[in-house]
Amino acid sequence: MKAKRPVLLITAAVLLLLAAAVLRPWRPSFARLRSGRALNVILVSVDTLRADRLGCYGFRGIRTPTIDGLAAGGVRFARCIAPTPLTLPSHTTIMTGTLPLFHGVRDNGGFVVPQGLTTLSECFRGAGYATSAFVAAYVLDGKWGLNRGFDTYFDKFDLSRFEKISLASVQRPADEVMDEALAWLDAAKDGPFFSWIHLYDPHTPYDPPPPYDAQYPNHPYLGEIAFTDAQLGRLTAFLETSGLGEKTVLVFVSDHGESLGAHEEGTHGFFVYQEAIHVPFIVATPFPRLHGVVSDRVVSLADVMPTILEMAGLDRPPAVQGTSLVPLFFDPDRKLAGTGRAYSETYYPRFHFGWSELRSFLDGRYKIIISPEVELYDLEADPREQKNLAADLGLLAPIRDQALRFMEEGSRGAFTADMKGIDEETRQRLAALGYVGTFADPNRLKGRSLASPKSKIGVFNELSRAREMGLEGKADEAVRIIQGIVASDPDITDAHFALGNVYFKAERYAEAAAAFLTAYELRPDDAFTVINIANSYQRMGKAEMAEVFVLDHIGRGFEDPQLFFLLGRLNFERKRYDESVSFYERCLSLNAESAAAHNALAAIWILRDDLDRAERHLRAGAAVNSRLYGLSYNWAQLHEKRGDFDKAAAAYLQELDHSPKNFRASFNLARLFRKLGRDEDDSKYLKLTIDLAPDFALSYFYLARIQLNRGENLAEALSLVKKGLELKPEPADAPLGYFLLADLYNRRGDQAKSNEFARKGREAAAKASR
Repeated sequence: MKAKRPVLLITAAVLLLLAAAVLRPWRPSFARLRSGRALNVILVSVDTLRADRLGCYGFRGIRTPTIDGLAAGGVRFARCIAPTPLTLPSHTTIMTGTLPLFHGVRDNGGFVVPQGLTTLSECFRGAGYATSAFVAAYVLDGKWGLNRGFDTYFDKFDLSRFEKISLASVQRPADEVMDEALAWLDAAKDGPFFSWIHLYDPHTPYDPPPPYDAQYPNHPYLGEIAFTDAQLGRLTAFLETSGLGEKTVLVFVSDHGESLGAHEEGTHGFFVYQEAIHVPFIVATPFPRLHGVVSDRVVSLADVMPTILEMAGLDRPPAVQGTSLVPLFFDPDRKLAGTGRAYSETYYPRFHFGWSELRSFLDGRYKIIISPEVELYDLEADPREQKNLAADLGLLAPIRDQALRFMEEGSRGAFTADMKGIDEETRQRLAALGYVGTFADPNRLKGRSLASPKSKIGVFNELSRAREMGLEGKADEAVRIIQGIVASDPDITDAHFALGNVYFKAERYAEAAAAFLTAYELRPDDAFTVINIANSYQRMGKAEMAEVFVLDHIGRGFEDPQLFFLLGRLNFERKRYDESVSFYERCLSLNAESAAAHNALAAIWILRDDLDRAERHLRAGAAVNSRLYGLSYNWAQLHEKRGDFDKAAAAYLQELDHSPKNFRASFNLARLFRKLGRDEDDSKYLKLTIDLAPDFALSYFYLARIQLNRGENLAEALSLVKKGLELKPEPADAPLGYFLLADLYNRRGDQAKSNEFARKGREAAAKASR
């Protein structure tokens, strides 16, 4: 009998374990709700949407039924904090689960998402999901690095449409974005899929479409939110009617808020007060148990990625700093490790003005803002952050120490910012369009006592006002304001750069060059400034001076593929093709994936009839960026030289699809249709060319010639030719205008004028041939 005791003991132990398992309370989990299914995930990020302007966050001055419905049918986080009030850095946090402290993307433009970070889309694609993104603003164009891991990345922003821009002004409305997204979702509904939809309408300028403009006549920001909500309604209706709602999780967030005049800030980016960083965060699921849940825990946008990955049952990359909030779905008041505190920052004042950055830390109740003018607020008693408690050292010291430790830990192993990862074509076009891309030289700031942004908000607002005036053509007033700013603070790089832009737009190129040169002295390694100085010299008719300046800059040790690309263009425009080839090849030696350099070389080899070499460069450029400005145009030129006019016409049409403002494509397309005897199409694209480039004289001449040949609308033809001649065409083109006038007056029986213009035509032709 004794020999059997161990067996009885083991049996008893097993029974005890089984009893404990049976008696242990059942713990809900998302994995149990999912039951092994691969749920679809849609992430919607609405730009510039502060939480306290939504009905579900307590605001009564707006109707947002769709977003309120998501909150009612999901989990709403009442206290989510954005890591920065800037679009690209904040979305980098959303897509990587890391803070700006770690990922290093600290401003819009000039920064590129580090290659070493795994993105949310890469996780989904690696798990076999179809992936797509539809973005509404150029600040999230694929070239900034968030396109990694997406099978489809709908950006397609055409900079040629703009005369002058800020990075934020290149955008598309929510209905256009939603059209593209819904078409993709319908095709991918068999799933599983991950789709990111970005909407930008609440961002300035506030211009809501009807009827929202009339519904919110004095509050256009609210009108934009209401319009956005209606477009989201299209998405939720599609999910319901398609049956996808039962197998899809929809995550709704904003990247940052909007100050709307609070603390004297009109928009966002400059301060880190709550109105700019308190954002909505809602997770809507098909599970009734998770409907109408509200958590008051402080959370961060860094928590979005790990939360989504846990819901999908996917592993989180090791670099992720955020916390999965799934446990709060079931126990919203739980003190979950990693929550209850949040970090936010803005380096915009430092990069653009040479003032101090702002870094904030919220521990649940108290919030510190670290700068030369330290601020401390009790958000329970003072949610509008009006009473600075920083003088109370007993309150200040503990949270300051906690904040500094958090920042130190969050920065360990951080990525170095990549501020030169933008392709040459983009940088060239941004500079030519007046994009303010300067950054204050960090070396000049070392050892200096930096000004508190709070004390400089008036200067910031004045400079913003001056920029708007410059864009509106009010150059004198803009110049007066900016000159006053630089007189009081001559080290504001952006002020000198903005002054140069105002002068350049007003065609005061010598003054523009002088202003850009001052900006260059403050930041001698900024390629945007170098490009603008060269452009100013070129507009002054001093291309040689532009080239000497750029070469001198390179000689100081600032080798940049963009600058060799610029030198290639300067020489190409002077028909110095050998030198141009040399510079473009030097650009490629520094950046082998420069689609722009390949395209530029192709243009030269087409001119030289080396078509095979041209084709090799076109194919290399297309492999990097098939939608590059001018690439399809050069394909068309190549096909024309080979006599394949149908392919040439298709390529010109493709160029116009990619770059609708490329008037040379429309003009050459008209010329091609003329060769093919398609007069109606010839006329159509000449009229388009006039719309796109009203100062291009040849379009008027050729359109008039069509009417002359038809013997109709001769009075209009006469006006067209006269308009073309008023535009002072190139010497080689002027004879055509005079001979057309001679023919037209001959048709009208005015032989004297016909003879007069025939004579002028012969004189112009002789002059052009010299």
